[in-house]
Amino acid sequence: MTKLNSLSFGLLALAAGGFACNVHDNTINATANIPNATLNVTADTDVNTVMPAQSLPMTVTVTNVTLVEPTATPPAGHEMDAGHLEFHLDDETTPPLLVTAQTQVQVPIPADTKAGPHKVICRVHKHDGTPTTTEFEVEITVKVSVTVGGAGGMTGGTGGASGAGGAAGSSGAGGATGGGVDASATD
Repeated sequence: MTKLNSLSFGLLALAAGGFACNVHDNTINATANIPNATLNVTADTDVNTVMPAQSLPMTVTVTNVTLVEPTATPPAGHEMDAGHLEFHLDDETTPPLLVTAQTQVQVPIPADTKAGPHKVICRVHKHDGTPTTTEFEVEITVKVSVTVGGAGGMTGGTGGASGAGGAAGSSGAGGATGGGVDASATD
């Protein structure tokens, strides 16, 4: 390669590298940045007893980012620091749970979320949707409640088997009604 081509290729790679955001092997490689942006997220509930289909109340503190809803136009002078928040469960390869510019949020936990440890990921995205390097994770534990028994219970049978020389069957006496025992599982 000639020196001119090497130089051109190097400058092109350098220019493209500063603006790239690659999704490779199902992971987000965020390289965009809003200078001096910081993010802190706290859950406003017990993170160890989160239920599927529950909305998790969270408070977000962000600095040096002008939060703007993705459908709104950034205010004049804030085009470079305008952004919004995306919340994901466990990884960022699935659709976001919530996209917002609000700082008091209710993050919906999907109804099919398995019991066990999970994390809610909050990342600042530039107004154009490009993910930045500014993110925060909150560890949660999802519990699944299983009800054993029920209102109907079991009922007895009517008549038993009789055979040659055997005893005739007897009527069942009615079964016990279920007590509705709560067996919480963290599987």
